Amino acid sequence: MTAHDEELSPALKTVLVVEDEPLVRWLIADALRDAGYTVVEAATADEALLYARASPVDFVFTDVRMPGDIDGVQLAATLKRDFPLLPVAVTSGHLTRPELDFDIPLVSKPYNLYEVVALIAAAIGGEVEPDDTQ
Repeated sequence: MTAHDEELSPALKTVLVVEDEPLVRWLIADALRDAGYTVVEAATADEALLYARASPVDFVFTDVRMPGDIDGVQLAATLKRDFPLLPVAVTSGHLTRPELDFDIPLVSKPYNLYEVVALIAAAIGGEVEPDDTQ
């Protein structure tokens, strides 16, 4: 968890979005920016882990299957070990709850952007207005 105060506005909260598919990454990052969050994008779990170890983040939203040395589940497990208070959620079109051996949110693909933003807002603060277009 970062030193960010829980009462700060969403714009001062940083969400790390980890997704190898550029269009999917752009869509969720854009929705989060529209909700007022600062967003950092990573195309691999390796890149995300380096970023999270070097800079404070308030939430990590990661895909599972990606190129690189580690996948999203390994990223989530490492982050939960190194930063136990850091909220993390994984998303996948292939993974099921029994395949996760620790308790973190699993968002099935395809997902509703509003629901993901609401999940993140519930974890780190921020208000989300319903968006019927997603």
